[in-house]
Parts: sequence; structure tokens; C-alpha cells
Amino acid sequence: MELALAAARSALLLVEALVFGTLIVRVLAGDRLHGLRLAWGALAVFGGLWMLLQSAEIAEANTASTMLFAAFDVLRETWVGHVALMRAGLWLLAAGLSRSAPVLTLLPAAAAMALHAAAGHAMASDDTALKLAVLGHVLAAGAWIGGLPALWFALDQPNAAKTVRWFAWMGLACVLILAVTATVQALALAGGFPGLVGTEYGHLLLVKLLLFAGLIGLALRNQFALHTRPSGLRRSVLIEACLGGLTLIVASVLSGTQPGAHTQVDWPFPWRISLGALADEDLRREALGAIMALAGACALVVVATAIARFRWAPIVAAAALAWFAVPHLDFLVVPAEPTLFWQSPLDATPRTIAAGGVAYAAHCAGCHGASGQGDGPRAASLSIPPADLTAAHLWDHTDGTLFWWISEGMRAPDGAVVMPGFADRLDAPTRWAVIDFLHANNPYGAAEGVASHHH
Repeated sequence: MELALAAARSALLLVEALVFGTLIVRVLAGDRLHGLRLAWGALAVFGGLWMLLQSAEIAEANTASTMLFAAFDVLRETWVGHVALMRAGLWLLAAGLSRSAPVLTLLPAAAAMALHAAAGHAMASDDTALKLAVLGHVLAAGAWIGGLPALWFALDQPNAAKTVRWFAWMGLACVLILAVTATVQALALAGGFPGLVGTEYGHLLLVKLLLFAGLIGLALRNQFALHTRPSGLRRSVLIEACLGGLTLIVASVLSGTQPGAHTQVDWPFPWRISLGALADEDLRREALGAIMALAGACALVVVATAIARFRWAPIVAAAALAWFAVPHLDFLVVPAEPTLFWQSPLDATPRTIAAGGVAYAAHCAGCHGASGQGDGPRAASLSIPPADLTAAHLWDHTDGTLFWWISEGMRAPDGAVVMPGFADRLDAPTRWAVIDFLHANNPYGAAEGVASHHH
């Protein structure tokens, strides 16, 4: 059902963008374009299919008859249904005006496109700027990408050069709007760099950005072809339209995916960058010297590109500088766990803290001690003393790191087990509760560690 719903939502977005873009190109071209009637029919079919599948998911219906009844109830009683009815009414109004008033047709069509964004996660936010960015993004994408197939057909018309010039100016405006609105959405929803590389939403966003970069390259190529090889423009526009369709499909799937900022991030790298070592003055000087050497290497590469003779000399010098500088930055790279950026799903209530205390007493106090100072009855027999969990260093580790250690255990550099894992003995909520207990009983939490705990 999820796959079918995603496919229907993507198809509906493609058809809506196609109709919206075609209406715009028709105004720019000043002529009636063929195929619009077929597009109206496709809009009705895919709109109805999406409504049936969306209603089936909401009502958990699995037969044709129950899907029809569910669609009726959803249209009558839910926000999703009300928005769908408004979109259908606006598209019907646009269809009615398409012959008599082509310019006025753009108003209900634009409103219907804007309402398409109402079903996405971003519209549930209280951030007004984010909502405006989503609306502008959908309209700009529909105008530019949705208009490409119509532009391809318009190239056969006598006034094709004029249409292309107008479309080029509109496309430039759309690209600028898409760049700004995409930045706003990424900053608000992606979850930063960790969310970009460690969540499904981030991976889809990266694919979308790559496709968008390809669209920009093709658009620039089309601008060049317009002035140098107009005969090659037709094929380039067709390729751009296909790439744009893929971008819209990814965007549709993205709109139905939980944003990276609201999900647990699976860190994909075995290491991370840590600036904590820079607190040491000697290490700070070493890092500064290495960074200056790398800057010099970059400058030599720039020099190599500007000279013709003996270009190899600055390149060799740059490689030598980098070779000697990089090892001096090794201390900034530290091991990282896959759950590094996970955050506790619990609210650290008295109940969760008490539950964590019970689990701690049963499984952890034997080594770490009843008070957490590393003085448990088994501590003396261990080759590596247990950590003092009441010290300030507890707050140097994220919730996700503590969760990984409690779940999977810890090992010494030689591979020996320092602490066993408890994933097979404690369920996930209990392990998070233990972390809440440790934080609640650490005297440095309120004064020093809260900020690092949340980051």
C-alpha cells in the first residue's frame, strides 16, 4: 500500500505540474497547444486514484468497496479530504476558464498547485518561513519543470524563438526561487550534515540536489544552444524534461518521508571530527601549523593552474606539504558509533529515572558502584577500572554514544572486553532509562553538561 500510494502521489504531482506548466507556456506562446485535453483527463484519473489509496491507508481499508466508503468519509470528515476537494474544485475552475480566459486560468491552477504542498510534513510546522518556502518551491517547480514538455511541442510553432526567450526568463526566476526555498527547507528539515548522510530523508534530498544540479546544467546548455545551435535545442529540452520528471518523483517521495530533523540519525562513518583536543595549547599550535601548510598547498595548486612551464614543480611541492601536514591533524579524528547522534525518546520523568535506577542496581552497580563512582565490588578484579559516572566527563558523550556502549559493550584497544553489552538483557526503553538515571545522578549536569548532552 505504501508503494502504491507513493507511486500515485508521484504520478499526480507530475500531471499537476504538467498541466500548470502547459498553461503557462500556452500564455507565453500565444497559441493553443495540443494535448491539454488529455492532460485534464490524466489529472482526473490520477487524482481519483490517489484519493482512493490515501483514504484506504487512513481507514486501513483493503477491498474495493471499503476503499470507496473510506474515500467518502475522508472527503467529508478530514483535513486531507477537504484539501483534496478544494484542489479538485480549483482544477475544474481552471479547466472551465482554459478556453475563454487563458491568463485567468493560471490563478486557480497556481492555487491548486500550492495546495499540493499542504499534505507534506513541512506544512505541519509552526515556521511560517518554512511554509512559504514549500509553497514557493512547488509553484516554481511546477512552472519550470512542468512547462518543459509544452516547450518541446512549442518549438514547432512559428513564434518558437519568442516562446523560448520568455520561458528562459521565467526559468531563471524559477531556478532562483527553487535554490532559496530548497535552502530554507534543508536547513529546517534535513537535520544538518548528520541528517543528510544518516537518514532516508537526507539520502533522498542528496539525490534531489544532484538531479537539480543536472537540470541547471541542461538549462545553461539550452541557453547556449539557443544562440549557437538552435537545431540541438529540441533534444536538449526533451532530456531536461525527463530529468525534471525524475526530480519531481523524488520530491514527491521526499514530501511523504519523515524529515531527518525528526528521526534518529544512523551515522555512517566509523569516525568523526572532534575539536575537543584543541583545548590543549600545544595541540592547538600543531593543528594551526598543519592548516597553514594545507593552505599553502592549495595556493601552490592555484599557481600551477596559472603557469604554463614547469607546472609540475608547484604541484609536487603542494603534494609534499599535504603529505607532511595531514598526519598532524590525526588527533582531530576520533572513533564514532552508529548511534552517535541518537537522542533519547524518553522525557526523563521521575518514573523513567526510577526504572533506570532499578536496572542500574541490577546490572551496573557491581562494577560502577552503587553511587556510580567506579568502586563496585567487582571493580578491583578488572584489568581496566570502571569509569566514574559521577564525573564531568559523562557529559562529553552524547546520548547515542552512551546507548551504544550500554547496548554493545566496550572493548580495549587490544580487543579485550572492558564492559559487556546489555542489549540481550535490557530492552531499548530500559537502556534509555539507565541513561536518564545516570544524568539525573551526575552533579555536573545542570551546570556544565546540558548543552553537550543535547548535541
